[in-house]
Amino acid sequence: MSESGALPRRLDYRRAAFDQAAYGGEIALSALPRIRAVCVADSCGDDKVSVAIGFKEDGQRRVIVEGQASVTLALACQRCLEATPVAVDTAIRGMAVANDEAAADVPRDWEPMLADGQLLDLYSLVDDELLLALPITVVCDRADCEHAFSRDKEQGEAVHDSAAASQDKTNPFAALAALKASDGDKTN
Repeated sequence: MSESGALPRRLDYRRAAFDQAAYGGEIALSALPRIRAVCVADSCGDDKVSVAIGFKEDGQRRVIVEGQASVTLALACQRCLEATPVAVDTAIRGMAVANDEAAADVPRDWEPMLADGQLLDLYSLVDDELLLALPITVVCDRADCEHAFSRDKEQGEAVHDSAAASQDKTNPFAALAALKASDGDKTN
């Protein structure tokens, strides 16, 4: 069974695995609140996440979930704080489980995907996987951003160098050393 178009928000993952169901479609970014929160405000308005996901059973009747999710997000550049398009493409691979006890029995090679009883929330699953795939830092490739960064870096090095030079001229602890030396003379 293969369906395309809108993905169901929640589905019976055991039934889907028994049917070896595969779903493909798009999820509106507005339906994924956690990934939407990391976007630059109002820049991801009508964007959609492309999702392809399939279900099957392994030899022990555990439910395997495999798929792919991709989207281009507008994230803040860490240098200039302007919106920067970042392509996020991630694999979805894990075993759906109903509770924490079942999650403890998932083999190490697989990631447990906790469901609410027999229903797996696909939107929440995609939201989680996209969050895990985000880059640690986002840096844009605009020329004016790179130029401003290199200029600020050079100015920062110059300020640091002049501060180090002035610290060499006057030691704030020189008076303390003199005081300690005079105390040492009194005790002898």
